[in-house]
Amino acid sequence: MTRAAGVPEPVAFGHPGMSSGWAGRYTRSPYIWALAVFALSVTANLAFGIASGFRSSVAMLDQDELEYWRIARAMLAGEAFPAGRRTPGFPATIAVLQMIDPSIRFVSVVLSVLSATAAPLLLANVYRLSRSLPAGILAGLLMALWPSAIFFGASLYSETLALPIFLLFLLLLPRPSAYAQARARRYLAIGAVLGICALVRPMYQLFLPILPLLFLLDSRSIAATVRAFLITLAGFALTVLPWSAYVTAQTGHFVLLSSNGGETLSGGFNANILKMENATIDLEKRSAWVGPGKWISVGENGYLDARESALSYEEQDRLLRTRTLAWMTGNPDLTVYLAVRKIAYLWGYYPWERNGVAQVLFGNIPIIALQLLCLAALLRSPRIRRECARFYLLALFVTGVALISWGSWRFRQPADAGLIAIAAIALSDRFVRKSRRGAAS
Repeated sequence: MTRAAGVPEPVAFGHPGMSSGWAGRYTRSPYIWALAVFALSVTANLAFGIASGFRSSVAMLDQDELEYWRIARAMLAGEAFPAGRRTPGFPATIAVLQMIDPSIRFVSVVLSVLSATAAPLLLANVYRLSRSLPAGILAGLLMALWPSAIFFGASLYSETLALPIFLLFLLLLPRPSAYAQARARRYLAIGAVLGICALVRPMYQLFLPILPLLFLLDSRSIAATVRAFLITLAGFALTVLPWSAYVTAQTGHFVLLSSNGGETLSGGFNANILKMENATIDLEKRSAWVGPGKWISVGENGYLDARESALSYEEQDRLLRTRTLAWMTGNPDLTVYLAVRKIAYLWGYYPWERNGVAQVLFGNIPIIALQLLCLAALLRSPRIRRECARFYLLALFVTGVALISWGSWRFRQPADAGLIAIAAIALSDRFVRKSRRGAAS
């Protein structure tokens, strides 16, 4: 890996006195630290879930969670999967857990533990890329204690499973200097893992357009980029092809993963949401506001009348897409306004007065502080700009997702992990430089 002039090599964790003996072996082992970080993350997730996050009954789940739960129950009852709106990965996971124990508490606990694997996976990503165990440990600790990760780790959202799979996908990527040497089967595996991730949460298929840019920034070679992307794309396609064939046969037209593009777009771009600035939804143990930058359902967005609402899901989705695009074209100023509000909400800049004190302290302020730290690191460090594209491009990815759908903090989770990784590498390098200057003096 090529390093910019003047940028020091990261050092291993510890100090000279720990270079030998059992203490040195254990404190320098990334596996021991990964287990410790996982244990911390599990403890934090379960503590929050038991105290405040886990729902007391299925009736207390929100709309998406309840839909996943019902699809899982239907799968166990032998009913056909409702092709079109959802992909099978996450409902199938819940169904397997329901086979073991149908209680919502058991399913919630297991998903919370699965969600906790994101912390050690981020540690592994940072350690592998930077060769700095302190940076990896710091990234893992920050991820284990990151408030929004803990909050969503106590949910039945697909993020509990999708984020760890996506971090595994990132972990499989070659290091920036190794693209030309990576074998074809590695890229096939990379594409397959991304395909599995998309079958759990379809938004990750939107990472495919980001991949060529990532490969190019990493490899600095057009030939290596084309080779890597085409083989990765083949691995992705082979993985999702069986599901795509099934849902295409069910709907009568080609569908890659799901056919909810019109529904997704219409919920965030419509005239009705402009009137909902101060609307609030009360849920068990929490509440949520609805307004510009968020999303409303098909029944609320005003694009379909009562007769059209009785059409098949695929027909509704086509109508929603056509009418939403027509509204956006006819109202470019309002479209830009809503897009800006989506981005502002996604990155924590509004609406502070509607979020409540806890969400501001543990949500808005941390993500804005993390953004500023990462921006400073990118401006100051040639090494981070050169080697960390897989982390900072995640901000571009989730911003694109928000523009299509809405500025949910759930959608921002992969970018949170990427920003935490950059911050950990930057802080670790800064500590190393200070230590070396102190030793030299």
